[in-house]
Amino acid sequence: MSGYGQFCSIARALEVLGERWSLLIVRELLLGERRFGDVQRGIPRISKTMLSTRLKELERAGVIARDDDGYALTEAGLALTPLLKELGGWAAHWDPRGLLPEHLDPDALLWDLHRRLVPENLPAAPTLVEFRFTDRDPKPYYLLARRPDVTVCDEDGGHPVALHIEANLDALTRYWLGEVSWAHLLREHLITLTGPSDLRRAFPTWFSGYLLAAESA
Repeated sequence: MSGYGQFCSIARALEVLGERWSLLIVRELLLGERRFGDVQRGIPRISKTMLSTRLKELERAGVIARDDDGYALTEAGLALTPLLKELGGWAAHWDPRGLLPEHLDPDALLWDLHRRLVPENLPAAPTLVEFRFTDRDPKPYYLLARRPDVTVCDEDGGHPVALHIEANLDALTRYWLGEVSWAHLLREHLITLTGPSDLRRAFPTWFSGYLLAAESA
């Protein structure tokens, strides 16, 4: 890591955390990821080499620790939680660019959905949900739900699709960020759910929401 040569505590903090990708790695661990591959899946543009380098730097800095189960935040790393929430809130309120097309990624969105669960609201039997994004290519994406987990799948795995969802990716991402309501998506026909009525009603209750959403969102 390069240094700033300043006694200022902000400069010293940036020497530890200011390198590209570092805070996103902290975010992934805060969201519960432990394994190298899962951390990388949450940050798909980082290379394996760079991820390995950044993990080692954060470990040397005492921000993360490694054990037989993978990586985890130390007490020092967990203390960054308010900072990350404040950064997310700042972007939500003050970033003049807003949400841009290059920020949209179906894989990243579904990956974040699957780790923010309300287990007691999930179906007891395996339930396959198929997503198709109307503003993207017609490729299907799948979530396989079975209490207490949801798995992101590239294929249906031989399971029948219980719920078909067609959605505008931009709109669904804004819903996840807390910018618009589920009712808004339905009312404006930005999302369509096809399947049993009880499953359609239950689906949005499976998830507890974006962890870093601004409190006022």
